[in-house]
Amino acid sequence: MSWSILDFTGGEIIDLATEIEKAGKSFYEAAAHKVEVPEVSALFKALGNEEDKHIRDFQALKDHLEGSFAPEESYPGEYRDYLKAIIDNHVFNIKNVEELVRGVVVAREALAVALRFEKDSILIFQEFMKVVDEPGRAIVQKLIDQEKEHIGLLARLNKIKW
Repeated sequence: MSWSILDFTGGEIIDLATEIEKAGKSFYEAAAHKVEVPEVSALFKALGNEEDKHIRDFQALKDHLEGSFAPEESYPGEYRDYLKAIIDNHVFNIKNVEELVRGVVVAREALAVALRFEKDSILIFQEFMKVVDEPGRAIVQKLIDQEKEHIGLLARLNKIKW
């Protein structure tokens, strides 16, 4: 996916989030087949299905965008720099899912990657609150709440000694 960090719209941000969710789905599906712990594999399969729901929710958000987004900034480009930094540092960074899955040897490693994915996604989703109207904010909040639930599930499994 190609998008302009210099002049973005709310729609472009939604498209980017959709790509991140697709990467998450790919990771969960691949890791579910790779990890040897049945509980972790089952959770990853379920979370992969959840990512499908998020993708559909993001597409629905496009109806609630305010158009071009003009953030409040202390200096020109401040928000753009911030958004670029959080996107560039997202665990999946759109293109590295296969590499991350190859690096997974044990369930604990897969859980650590999954936890970071969910945390990074929440950070990006919080930015959506600034580009959608009130009904859109309700959708984004629902997505954030779901990601928090995912973190809870992953964290509980991560505490078990495998």
